[in-house]
Amino acid sequence: MKRRLPWLAPLALFCGYHFSVAFCGMTIGVIRRQNVAKEALPPGKAKLPIFGDTLEILNPKKMLSYQLERRERWGASWTTSVLFKKAVVITGQHEMSLARKHESRPKAFEAFFPPHHQKLFGESSLLVQSGLGHQRLRRLIQSAMVPKAVERFKSFIDVAIGDFLESCRRERGYFSMTKKLQETTLRIVVQVLLGEDLPEEDLEYLRRNLRIWAVGLLSAPLNFIPWSNAARAMRARGKVEEILLKWIEERSKKLDDTLLSQLIRATDEDGSALSTKEIVDNVFTLVFAGIDTTASTLSSSFKKLSQDTELQKLLREKLQGPEGERYLDAFLTEILRTNPPAPFAMRLVREPLKLENVTVPAGYLLVYGLGASLSDECYEKPDEFQLMRAWNQSVTTSGAFGGGPRLCPGRYLAAQSAQQVLAAVLGPEGFHWKLKEDQKLEQEYSPGLFPIDGLMLELS
Repeated sequence: MKRRLPWLAPLALFCGYHFSVAFCGMTIGVIRRQNVAKEALPPGKAKLPIFGDTLEILNPKKMLSYQLERRERWGASWTTSVLFKKAVVITGQHEMSLARKHESRPKAFEAFFPPHHQKLFGESSLLVQSGLGHQRLRRLIQSAMVPKAVERFKSFIDVAIGDFLESCRRERGYFSMTKKLQETTLRIVVQVLLGEDLPEEDLEYLRRNLRIWAVGLLSAPLNFIPWSNAARAMRARGKVEEILLKWIEERSKKLDDTLLSQLIRATDEDGSALSTKEIVDNVFTLVFAGIDTTASTLSSSFKKLSQDTELQKLLREKLQGPEGERYLDAFLTEILRTNPPAPFAMRLVREPLKLENVTVPAGYLLVYGLGASLSDECYEKPDEFQLMRAWNQSVTTSGAFGGGPRLCPGRYLAAQSAQQVLAAVLGPEGFHWKLKEDQKLEQEYSPGLFPIDGLMLELS
Protein backbone atom coordinates (compact mmCIF):
# COMPACT_ATOMS: atom_id res chain seq x y z
CA MET A 1 0.00 0.00 0.00
CA LYS A 2 1.35 3.35 -1.09
CA ARG A 3 2.18 5.90 1.55
CA ARG A 4 -0.03 8.99 1.40
CA LEU A 5 1.37 12.52 1.62
CA PRO A 6 -1.30 14.53 3.47
CA TRP A 7 0.47 17.87 2.81
CA LEU A 8 0.59 17.44 -0.99
CA ALA A 9 -3.06 18.29 -1.72
CA PRO A 10 -3.10 21.57 0.29
CA LEU A 11 0.22 22.57 -1.31
CA ALA A 12 -1.18 21.93 -4.78
CA LEU A 13 -4.28 23.95 -3.97
CA PHE A 14 -2.15 26.79 -2.57
CA CYS A 15 0.19 26.92 -5.59
CA GLY A 16 -2.65 26.56 -8.05
CA TYR A 17 -4.57 29.40 -6.44
CA HIS A 18 -1.65 31.82 -6.46
CA PHE A 19 -0.61 30.84 -9.98
CA SER A 20 -4.17 31.48 -11.18
CA VAL A 21 -4.24 34.87 -9.45
CA ALA A 22 -0.85 35.84 -10.93
CA PHE A 23 -1.82 34.61 -14.40
CA CYS A 24 -5.13 36.46 -14.30
CA GLY A 25 -3.38 39.60 -13.08
CA MET A 26 -0.84 39.45 -15.88
CA THR A 27 -3.55 38.80 -18.45
CA ILE A 28 -5.68 41.68 -17.17
CA GLY A 29 -2.59 43.94 -17.18
CA VAL A 30 -1.76 43.04 -20.77
CA ILE A 31 -5.36 43.58 -21.83
CA ARG A 32 -5.45 46.94 -20.05
CA ARG A 33 -2.19 48.03 -21.67
CA GLN A 34 -3.47 46.94 -25.06
CA ASN A 35 -6.72 48.78 -24.50
CA VAL A 36 -4.92 51.94 -23.35
CA ALA A 37 -2.63 51.78 -26.37
CA LYS A 38 -5.57 51.10 -28.66
CA GLU A 39 -7.50 54.04 -27.24
CA ALA A 40 -4.50 56.39 -27.53
CA LEU A 41 -3.46 55.30 -31.02
CA PRO A 42 -4.72 57.64 -33.74
CA PRO A 43 -7.19 56.34 -36.33
CA GLY A 44 -6.05 54.82 -39.59
CA LYS A 45 -6.00 51.76 -41.76
CA ALA A 46 -3.16 50.32 -43.82
CA LYS A 47 -3.88 49.94 -47.51
CA LEU A 48 -2.34 46.45 -47.90
CA PRO A 49 -2.36 43.60 -45.32
CA ILE A 50 1.40 42.85 -45.42
CA PHE A 51 3.09 45.83 -47.03
CA GLY A 52 0.81 48.39 -45.41
CA ASP A 53 1.45 51.83 -46.91
CA THR A 54 5.12 51.10 -47.71
CA LEU A 55 4.70 51.31 -51.47
CA GLU A 56 3.08 54.74 -51.24
CA ILE A 57 5.37 56.21 -48.57
CA LEU A 58 8.50 55.22 -50.53
CA ASN A 59 7.15 56.04 -54.00
CA PRO A 60 8.59 59.43 -55.13
CA LYS A 61 5.52 60.10 -57.29
CA LYS A 62 3.04 59.36 -54.48
CA MET A 63 4.75 60.17 -51.17
CA LEU A 64 3.59 63.79 -51.11
CA SER A 65 0.00 63.15 -52.24
CA TYR A 66 -0.17 60.15 -49.87
CA GLN A 67 0.58 62.34 -46.84
CA LEU A 68 -1.85 65.08 -47.89
CA GLU A 69 -4.68 62.63 -48.66
CA ARG A 70 -4.24 60.69 -45.39
CA ARG A 71 -4.09 63.89 -43.36
CA GLU A 72 -7.34 65.10 -44.92
CA ARG A 73 -8.96 61.74 -44.15
CA TRP A 74 -7.56 60.85 -40.71
CA GLY A 75 -6.30 64.14 -39.29
CA ALA A 76 -2.79 65.23 -38.31
CA SER A 77 -1.80 61.70 -37.12
CA TRP A 78 -2.74 58.22 -38.26
CA THR A 79 -1.87 54.56 -37.70
CA THR A 80 -0.61 52.30 -40.49
CA SER A 81 2.22 49.86 -41.16
CA VAL A 82 5.48 50.52 -42.99
CA LEU A 83 8.25 48.08 -43.92
CA PHE A 84 6.46 45.24 -42.09
CA LYS A 85 6.21 47.27 -38.86
CA LYS A 86 3.25 48.97 -37.23
CA ALA A 87 3.66 52.72 -37.49
CA VAL A 88 2.22 56.05 -36.45
CA VAL A 89 2.58 58.98 -38.87
CA ILE A 90 2.53 62.49 -37.37
CA THR A 91 2.29 65.67 -39.45
CA GLY A 92 1.43 68.36 -36.89
CA GLN A 93 4.29 70.71 -35.99
CA HIS A 94 3.32 70.62 -32.30
CA GLU A 95 3.39 66.81 -32.17
CA MET A 96 6.67 66.74 -34.11
CA SER A 97 8.22 69.26 -31.75
CA LEU A 98 7.21 67.16 -28.72
CA ALA A 99 8.57 64.00 -30.34
CA ARG A 100 11.92 65.65 -31.08
CA LYS A 101 12.24 66.63 -27.43
CA HIS A 102 11.88 62.96 -26.51
CA GLU A 103 14.74 62.11 -28.88
CA SER A 104 17.14 63.47 -26.28
CA ARG A 105 16.24 60.50 -24.04
CA PRO A 106 19.05 57.96 -24.64
CA LYS A 107 16.85 54.87 -24.96
CA ALA A 108 13.68 56.40 -26.39
CA PHE A 109 14.47 55.99 -30.09
CA GLU A 110 16.73 54.21 -32.53
CA ALA A 111 17.65 55.34 -36.01
CA PHE A 112 15.63 53.42 -38.55
CA PHE A 113 16.27 53.00 -42.25
CA PRO A 114 15.49 50.21 -44.69
CA PRO A 115 18.50 47.85 -45.00
CA HIS A 116 19.52 49.11 -48.44
CA HIS A 117 19.44 52.73 -47.15
CA GLN A 118 21.87 51.72 -44.40
CA LYS A 119 24.22 50.27 -47.01
CA LEU A 120 23.94 53.34 -49.23
CA PHE A 121 24.78 55.71 -46.37
CA GLY A 122 27.30 53.33 -44.79
CA GLU A 123 27.34 51.60 -41.40
CA SER A 124 29.44 54.42 -39.90
CA SER A 125 27.01 57.12 -41.02
CA LEU A 126 25.73 59.52 -38.39
CA LEU A 127 22.21 58.82 -39.67
CA VAL A 128 22.48 55.08 -39.07
CA GLN A 129 24.27 55.14 -35.71
CA SER A 130 22.49 55.33 -32.34
CA GLY A 131 23.54 55.70 -28.71
CA LEU A 132 27.16 56.37 -27.74
CA GLY A 133 28.43 55.77 -31.28
CA HIS A 134 26.12 58.47 -32.60
CA GLN A 135 27.15 60.90 -29.84
CA ARG A 136 30.86 60.39 -30.57
CA LEU A 137 30.44 60.90 -34.32
CA ARG A 138 28.35 64.02 -33.75
CA ARG A 139 30.99 65.61 -31.52
CA LEU A 140 33.74 64.99 -34.06
CA ILE A 141 31.79 66.08 -37.13
CA GLN A 142 30.19 69.16 -35.58
CA SER A 143 33.60 70.66 -34.89
CA ALA A 144 34.17 70.84 -38.66
CA MET A 145 30.70 72.16 -39.55
CA VAL A 146 29.77 74.73 -36.88
CA PRO A 147 28.94 78.28 -38.13
CA LYS A 148 32.45 79.55 -37.37
CA ALA A 149 33.97 76.79 -39.50
CA VAL A 150 31.43 77.32 -42.31
CA GLU A 151 32.39 81.02 -42.41
CA ARG A 152 35.80 79.93 -43.75
CA PHE A 153 34.10 78.19 -46.68
CA LYS A 154 32.51 81.40 -48.05
CA SER A 155 35.28 82.06 -50.56
CA PHE A 156 35.10 78.47 -51.84
CA ILE A 157 31.32 78.84 -52.31
CA ASP A 158 31.79 82.15 -54.17
CA VAL A 159 34.03 80.45 -56.76
CA ALA A 160 31.31 77.92 -57.60
CA ILE A 161 28.65 80.68 -57.71
CA GLY A 162 30.75 82.68 -60.17
CA ASP A 163 30.83 79.63 -62.48
CA PHE A 164 27.04 79.29 -62.06
CA LEU A 165 26.35 82.91 -63.09
CA GLU A 166 28.58 82.62 -66.14
CA SER A 167 27.04 79.30 -67.13
CA CYS A 168 23.53 80.79 -66.99
CA ARG A 169 24.55 83.80 -69.09
CA ARG A 170 25.98 81.52 -71.78
CA GLU A 171 22.62 79.81 -72.25
CA ARG A 172 20.58 80.72 -75.33
CA GLY A 173 16.87 80.13 -75.04
CA TYR A 174 15.16 78.13 -72.29
CA PHE A 175 17.13 75.84 -69.98
CA SER A 176 16.43 73.76 -66.87
CA MET A 177 17.22 75.74 -63.74
CA THR A 178 16.80 72.57 -61.66
CA LYS A 179 19.65 70.91 -63.56
CA LYS A 180 21.81 74.05 -63.25
CA LEU A 181 21.26 74.18 -59.50
CA GLN A 182 22.10 70.49 -59.06
CA GLU A 183 25.33 71.05 -60.99
CA THR A 184 26.12 74.16 -58.95
CA THR A 185 25.52 72.57 -55.55
CA LEU A 186 27.88 69.75 -56.56
CA ARG A 187 30.53 72.33 -57.55
CA ILE A 188 30.02 74.03 -54.17
CA VAL A 189 30.51 70.71 -52.38
CA VAL A 190 33.71 69.94 -54.33
CA GLN A 191 35.06 73.42 -53.64
CA VAL A 192 34.28 73.16 -49.91
CA LEU A 193 35.76 69.66 -49.64
CA LEU A 194 38.91 70.26 -51.71
CA GLY A 195 39.29 74.01 -52.13
CA GLU A 196 39.54 73.56 -55.90
CA ASP A 197 37.45 72.60 -58.89
CA LEU A 198 37.67 69.33 -60.79
CA PRO A 199 38.22 68.86 -64.53
CA GLU A 200 34.85 68.82 -66.29
CA GLU A 201 35.20 65.16 -67.21
CA ASP A 202 35.84 64.14 -63.59
CA LEU A 203 33.01 66.35 -62.37
CA GLU A 204 30.59 64.75 -64.82
CA TYR A 205 31.67 61.26 -63.72
CA LEU A 206 31.08 62.21 -60.08
CA ARG A 207 27.74 63.89 -60.88
CA ARG A 208 26.45 60.89 -62.81
CA ASN A 209 27.27 58.37 -60.10
CA LEU A 210 25.96 60.55 -57.28
CA ARG A 211 22.70 60.93 -59.17
CA ILE A 212 22.34 57.15 -59.48
CA TRP A 213 23.16 56.82 -55.78
CA ALA A 214 20.57 59.46 -54.82
CA VAL A 215 17.83 57.79 -56.88
CA GLY A 216 18.58 54.57 -54.99
CA LEU A 217 17.62 56.27 -51.72
CA LEU A 218 13.99 56.36 -52.89
CA SER A 219 13.86 52.94 -54.50
CA ALA A 220 12.51 49.54 -53.55
CA PRO A 221 15.03 47.35 -51.62
CA LEU A 222 15.77 45.05 -54.57
CA ASN A 223 19.57 44.85 -54.24
CA PHE A 224 19.49 41.21 -55.38
CA ILE A 225 18.28 42.27 -58.87
CA PRO A 226 21.37 43.56 -60.74
CA TRP A 227 19.48 46.09 -62.89
CA SER A 228 17.32 47.51 -60.08
CA ASN A 229 17.82 51.11 -58.90
CA ALA A 230 18.99 49.83 -55.50
CA ALA A 231 21.69 47.59 -57.04
CA ARG A 232 22.81 50.31 -59.47
CA ALA A 233 23.00 52.75 -56.54
CA MET A 234 25.31 50.39 -54.60
CA ARG A 235 27.65 50.09 -57.60
CA ALA A 236 27.65 53.88 -58.03
CA ARG A 237 28.47 54.30 -54.34
CA GLY A 238 31.49 52.06 -54.76
CA LYS A 239 32.79 54.24 -57.62
CA VAL A 240 32.36 57.45 -55.61
CA GLU A 241 33.98 55.83 -52.57
CA GLU A 242 37.10 55.13 -54.65
CA ILE A 243 37.30 58.84 -55.49
CA LEU A 244 36.84 59.83 -51.83
CA LEU A 245 39.58 57.46 -50.65
CA LYS A 246 41.99 59.03 -53.13
CA TRP A 247 41.05 62.55 -51.97
CA ILE A 248 41.54 61.60 -48.31
CA GLU A 249 44.95 60.08 -49.00
CA GLU A 250 46.10 63.19 -50.87
CA ARG A 251 44.65 65.68 -48.38
CA SER A 252 46.17 63.85 -45.37
CA LYS A 253 49.61 64.87 -46.62
CA LYS A 254 48.76 68.56 -46.66
CA LEU A 255 46.02 69.77 -44.32
CA ASP A 256 44.42 73.20 -44.91
CA ASP A 257 41.11 75.03 -44.28
CA THR A 258 38.96 72.79 -46.49
CA LEU A 259 36.16 70.66 -45.03
CA LEU A 260 37.97 67.41 -45.82
CA SER A 261 41.02 68.62 -43.91
CA GLN A 262 38.80 69.63 -40.98
CA LEU A 263 37.29 66.14 -40.83
CA ILE A 264 40.73 64.49 -40.99
CA ARG A 265 42.04 66.83 -38.28
CA ALA A 266 39.04 66.50 -35.89
CA THR A 267 39.80 64.76 -32.58
CA ASP A 268 37.64 63.83 -29.59
CA GLU A 269 38.36 64.56 -25.92
CA ASP A 270 40.30 61.31 -25.60
CA GLY A 271 42.41 62.09 -28.67
CA SER A 272 40.59 59.66 -30.99
CA ALA A 273 39.95 60.76 -34.57
CA LEU A 274 37.57 59.79 -37.34
CA SER A 275 38.57 56.65 -39.22
CA THR A 276 38.83 56.75 -43.00
CA LYS A 277 35.58 54.77 -43.26
CA GLU A 278 33.80 57.17 -40.90
CA ILE A 279 34.93 60.11 -43.03
CA VAL A 280 33.75 58.41 -46.24
CA ASP A 281 30.35 57.38 -44.87
CA ASN A 282 29.64 60.81 -43.39
CA VAL A 283 30.72 62.72 -46.49
CA PHE A 284 28.01 60.70 -48.25
CA THR A 285 25.54 61.44 -45.45
CA LEU A 286 26.16 65.11 -44.68
CA VAL A 287 27.71 66.50 -47.86
CA PHE A 288 26.67 64.50 -50.92
CA ALA A 289 23.13 63.90 -49.59
CA GLY A 290 22.90 67.66 -49.06
CA ILE A 291 23.39 68.36 -52.77
CA ASP A 292 19.75 67.59 -53.55
CA THR A 293 18.51 69.23 -50.34
CA THR A 294 20.20 72.55 -51.18
CA ALA A 295 19.31 72.35 -54.87
CA SER A 296 15.69 71.63 -53.91
CA THR A 297 15.55 74.69 -51.64
CA LEU A 298 17.00 76.88 -54.37
CA SER A 299 14.73 75.42 -57.04
CA SER A 300 11.67 76.16 -54.88
CA SER A 301 13.05 79.68 -54.34
CA PHE A 302 13.39 80.33 -58.09
CA LYS A 303 9.91 78.96 -58.68
CA LYS A 304 8.36 81.23 -56.04
CA LEU A 305 10.27 84.32 -57.21
CA SER A 306 9.24 83.59 -60.83
CA GLN A 307 5.58 83.46 -59.88
CA ASP A 308 5.67 86.47 -57.52
CA THR A 309 7.57 89.27 -59.26
CA GLU A 310 6.61 91.79 -56.55
CA LEU A 311 8.28 89.61 -53.93
CA GLN A 312 11.33 89.29 -56.17
CA LYS A 313 11.48 93.08 -56.58
CA LEU A 314 11.20 93.58 -52.80
CA LEU A 315 14.06 91.16 -52.07
CA ARG A 316 16.28 92.81 -54.69
CA GLU A 317 15.68 96.20 -53.04
CA LYS A 318 16.21 94.94 -49.48
CA LEU A 319 19.47 93.17 -50.42
CA GLN A 320 20.93 96.60 -51.21
CA GLY A 321 20.37 97.75 -47.62
CA PRO A 322 21.33 96.72 -44.09
CA GLU A 323 18.31 94.42 -43.64
CA GLY A 324 19.00 92.36 -46.75
CA GLU A 325 20.35 89.31 -44.94
CA ARG A 326 17.42 89.33 -42.50
CA TYR A 327 14.87 89.42 -45.33
CA LEU A 328 16.69 86.67 -47.22
CA ASP A 329 16.74 84.48 -44.12
CA ALA A 330 12.99 85.04 -43.60
CA PHE A 331 12.35 84.15 -47.26
CA LEU A 332 14.31 80.89 -47.04
CA THR A 333 12.59 79.98 -43.77
CA GLU A 334 9.19 80.27 -45.44
CA ILE A 335 10.47 78.36 -48.50
CA LEU A 336 11.52 75.47 -46.26
CA ARG A 337 8.14 75.54 -44.51
CA THR A 338 6.12 75.47 -47.72
CA ASN A 339 8.47 73.25 -49.76
CA PRO A 340 10.16 70.75 -47.39
CA PRO A 341 13.09 69.22 -49.34
CA ALA A 342 12.85 65.95 -47.36
CA PRO A 343 9.51 64.04 -47.46
CA PHE A 344 9.73 62.07 -44.21
CA ALA A 345 11.94 60.72 -41.43
CA MET A 346 11.56 57.51 -39.42
CA ARG A 347 12.46 56.45 -35.89
CA LEU A 348 12.03 53.11 -34.13
CA VAL A 349 10.34 53.71 -30.76
CA ARG A 350 12.03 51.76 -27.94
CA GLU A 351 10.05 53.18 -25.00
CA PRO A 352 6.34 54.11 -25.06
CA LEU A 353 6.08 57.65 -26.39
CA LYS A 354 3.37 59.92 -25.00
CA LEU A 355 2.66 63.03 -27.03
CA GLU A 356 -0.18 65.43 -26.36
CA ASN A 357 -2.94 63.49 -28.11
CA VAL A 358 -1.06 60.43 -29.33
CA THR A 359 0.65 57.49 -27.66
CA VAL A 360 3.12 55.47 -29.73
CA PRO A 361 3.80 52.01 -28.24
CA ALA A 362 7.30 50.55 -28.03
CA GLY A 363 8.22 48.62 -31.16
CA TYR A 364 6.28 50.94 -33.46
CA LEU A 365 7.82 53.16 -36.12
CA LEU A 366 7.30 56.88 -35.68
CA VAL A 367 7.14 58.57 -39.10
CA TYR A 368 7.56 62.34 -39.35
CA GLY A 369 5.33 63.28 -42.30
CA LEU A 370 7.22 66.40 -43.34
CA GLY A 371 5.49 66.74 -46.69
CA ALA A 372 2.06 67.34 -45.15
CA SER A 373 3.20 69.72 -42.41
CA LEU A 374 2.35 72.70 -44.64
CA SER A 375 -1.33 72.17 -43.81
CA ASP A 376 -0.73 72.43 -40.07
CA GLU A 377 -3.28 74.56 -38.23
CA CYS A 378 -0.62 75.91 -35.87
CA TYR A 379 0.17 78.48 -38.58
CA GLU A 380 -2.08 81.38 -39.45
CA LYS A 381 -3.32 80.81 -43.02
CA PRO A 382 -0.89 77.90 -43.50
CA ASP A 383 -1.43 77.60 -47.27
CA GLU A 384 -0.28 81.18 -47.87
CA PHE A 385 3.35 82.18 -48.43
CA GLN A 386 4.04 84.99 -45.96
CA LEU A 387 7.50 86.52 -46.11
CA MET A 388 7.29 88.02 -42.63
CA ARG A 389 5.85 84.88 -40.99
CA ALA A 390 9.17 83.97 -39.33
CA TRP A 391 9.21 87.41 -37.67
CA ASN A 392 5.64 87.27 -36.40
CA GLN A 393 5.15 83.57 -35.61
CA SER A 394 7.18 80.65 -34.35
CA VAL A 395 8.12 78.75 -37.52
CA THR A 396 9.66 75.29 -37.32
CA THR A 397 11.76 74.25 -40.33
CA SER A 398 14.03 71.78 -38.57
CA GLY A 399 12.08 69.00 -40.26
CA ALA A 400 14.23 69.68 -43.30
CA PHE A 401 17.34 68.98 -41.24
CA GLY A 402 16.08 66.52 -38.60
CA GLY A 403 15.59 67.55 -34.99
CA GLY A 404 16.77 67.11 -31.41
CA PRO A 405 20.02 65.15 -31.09
CA ARG A 406 19.63 64.21 -34.77
CA LEU A 407 19.66 67.77 -36.05
CA CYS A 408 21.83 67.62 -39.18
CA PRO A 409 25.31 69.12 -38.65
CA GLY A 410 25.38 70.01 -42.36
CA ARG A 411 22.49 72.46 -42.03
CA TYR A 412 24.78 75.49 -41.64
CA LEU A 413 26.64 74.67 -44.85
CA ALA A 414 23.34 74.15 -46.73
CA ALA A 415 21.90 77.44 -45.42
CA GLN A 416 25.11 79.37 -46.20
CA SER A 417 25.22 77.99 -49.75
CA ALA A 418 21.56 78.84 -50.45
CA GLN A 419 21.92 82.37 -49.07
CA GLN A 420 25.04 83.12 -51.11
CA VAL A 421 23.49 81.82 -54.35
CA LEU A 422 20.31 83.90 -53.96
CA ALA A 423 22.23 87.01 -52.85
CA ALA A 424 24.39 86.74 -55.99
CA VAL A 425 21.43 86.18 -58.36
CA LEU A 426 19.31 88.99 -56.88
CA GLY A 427 22.23 91.38 -56.43
CA PRO A 428 23.67 93.95 -58.90
CA GLU A 429 25.82 91.32 -60.64
CA GLY A 430 22.95 88.84 -60.95
CA PHE A 431 20.31 88.39 -63.64
CA HIS A 432 16.58 88.54 -64.40
CA TRP A 433 14.61 85.69 -65.93
CA LYS A 434 11.19 84.56 -67.10
CA LEU A 435 9.44 81.19 -66.90
CA LYS A 436 8.57 79.14 -69.94
CA GLU A 437 4.81 78.88 -70.40
CA ASP A 438 2.94 75.58 -70.54
CA GLN A 439 5.28 73.61 -68.29
CA LYS A 440 4.44 71.43 -65.31
CA LEU A 441 5.37 73.29 -62.14
CA GLU A 442 3.92 70.63 -59.84
CA GLN A 443 6.69 69.15 -57.71
CA GLU A 444 7.76 65.58 -56.97
CA TYR A 445 10.46 64.10 -54.76
CA SER A 446 13.41 62.70 -56.70
CA PRO A 447 14.78 62.54 -53.94
CA GLY A 448 14.67 66.34 -53.36
CA LEU A 449 11.50 68.27 -54.20
CA PHE A 450 11.67 69.54 -57.80
CA PRO A 451 9.23 70.72 -60.53
CA ILE A 452 8.31 67.87 -62.87
CA ASP A 453 9.53 69.67 -66.03
CA GLY A 454 12.78 70.89 -64.46
CA LEU A 455 11.78 74.57 -64.05
CA MET A 456 12.46 75.78 -67.58
CA LEU A 457 13.34 79.47 -67.77
CA GLU A 458 15.16 82.02 -69.93
CA LEU A 459 17.31 84.99 -68.97
CA SER A 460 15.72 88.32 -69.82
